[in-house]
Amino acid sequence: MGLDTKNRTASPNLPIHVPEQVRAFFAVAVYSEVGDGANTLFWTDRWLRGQCIADLAPRLFAAIPKRRTKQRTVQDALTNQTWISDIKGARTVDVMVDFLLLWDVLSDFSLQPGVEDRHIWWFSSDGKYSAKTAYKGFFVGSISFEPCERIWKTWAPPKCRFFVWLVAHNRCWTADRLARRGLPHPEHCPLCDQAAETIDHLLVQCVFAREFWFRFFSRMGLQALSPQSTEISFHSWWERVNSAASDMARKGINSLVILGAWTLWRHRDSCVFDGAAPSVAGALAVAEDDRRSWSLAGARGLSLLDALAPDG
Repeated sequence: MGLDTKNRTASPNLPIHVPEQVRAFFAVAVYSEVGDGANTLFWTDRWLRGQCIADLAPRLFAAIPKRRTKQRTVQDALTNQTWISDIKGARTVDVMVDFLLLWDVLSDFSLQPGVEDRHIWWFSSDGKYSAKTAYKGFFVGSISFEPCERIWKTWAPPKCRFFVWLVAHNRCWTADRLARRGLPHPEHCPLCDQAAETIDHLLVQCVFAREFWFRFFSRMGLQALSPQSTEISFHSWWERVNSAASDMARKGINSLVILGAWTLWRHRDSCVFDGAAPSVAGALAVAEDDRRSWSLAGARGLSLLDALAPDG
C-alpha cells in the first residue's frame, strides 16, 4: 500500500490544525485504487476515474453534510446505495443533474471483496509517500534561485551567509539603493572614488576589489579565478568560479568567496562610517586573520585549500 490512511482523523483530545494549503496539496498528490472500499472516503478521495466526487459532481457534493463527507467510505456508500441517503440539501435541477451523472458513473463500478485499497503518492515512482518527495512537491512549478545552494550550503558564519543572501537580492544599503529612497549617499565608490557605488561594483567591478581578490586568491595559487575587468556581476563571477573549481577544492573556494565579499563590505563600512582610508593591505590582513579563524572553527574546505596551495 502506498499510503496508510486508516487513521484519518486526529483524536478529539489532540486536535491537529492542518492548513488548507496542505489539505489541497495532499488532495491532488494522492489518488486511490479501490479494492474492497473500506479504506477510501467516498465523497472526498480521488478514486473515481482519477477524480473525487467533489470535483466530478460539485453541486451534489454541496448538498452533503460536511461531517458525512469525512466518514462515509466507498464500501459503506455502495452497500445498498447508502450514499443516496447522504443527500440532505435542496433537490435543485443542478443537484439532480449531478446526481444522475454520478449514478451513471457508479453503475459500471464494483468492489473487490478481500482486496485492500491502495493509496498512491503521485510524486514518487513507487507510489510511496516520503517527506522528501512531499517537500519537492510543494515547489513544483516554482522558479529556482540559482545561488541559494551555494550560499546556504557553504561553510561560513551565519551573518556572512546572510550578507551574501542580501547581495543576491540587491538588498544592501549601497549608494544606488540609498539614492532611490532619497537618502544621503556618497557620490562615488568609497573604495576607488571613480564610479557610482552598487553592490556589484563594490564586490567585482571596483579596481580596489579586483586587486584585493587577485592578491587574496594568489596566496593559495588561485589568482586565475579572481574577477576580470569584464566581470559585471558578483554572482555571475561566483558561478564561474564554482564551475571552474575542482570537486576537491570547491567547498573551500566558496567559503573563500563569502569571506572575501564580507571583508570588502566591512572595509567599505569602515571608510564610510569611521573615516578610514581604503587600504588593500589592511583588508587583506583582516581577511587572512578571518581565514585562519574560520579554518579553526570548522571550515575544512579552507584547510584543504591551504594544503593544496603551491607552498602548502
